[in-house]
Amino acid sequence: MLFSRGFLFSAALAVSALGLSGLVASPAAAVGLTGQSMSAGYYLPDTVTVYPFVVFSPSPSFVVGAGQETDGNVEDVTHLLVDFADDTLDITLTTVLSSPTWQTQVFNGLIFTSALPHDIATATVDGSTTMVGFDNTRVSFTSNEILVNWSGLSYVNGTTLKINFTFAEPIPEPASGLLVGGGLLGLAFVRRKRA
Repeated sequence: MLFSRGFLFSAALAVSALGLSGLVASPAAAVGLTGQSMSAGYYLPDTVTVYPFVVFSPSPSFVVGAGQETDGNVEDVTHLLVDFADDTLDITLTTVLSSPTWQTQVFNGLIFTSALPHDIATATVDGSTTMVGFDNTRVSFTSNEILVNWSGLSYVNGTTLKINFTFAEPIPEPASGLLVGGGLLGLAFVRRKRA
């Protein structure tokens, strides 16, 4: 036998004492948007120019949780009701206009910026979306942004957008494996020295 029973028992105790008893993979850390600190901004005519005639209330900054996060008031004629969930974004547009069309520009829409990377892997437009022409090409993301571009599209009072997200699985920290390996090597050395 390569290792004695006493050695294996000692190794298990040492690993447990180090708080690394999880040699077997532990469940993945929770992923999703709930609890994320985010801010909303309206950008036109590109992704670097803030459009100054949109006011968010109660604030453009929020923490994703239950219920509507913010309301973007566009020039007192259209409201953008923003509701994030763990893996979705719902936007409802209410307007006093009959059938307005968003100005056609490189970018005309919302950018949500999170304080930390959100780990989004995919963003797809849900089939329940009622804005004609709003498809997956209208949604993009970076490591800490979600961009919603409705440039050139029309809407009516009550138009809805729904975007579904999937998330990358968290990668285990390499330091954990190194600590476990180092502890086992140290125990083997001590055991061999005693023999």
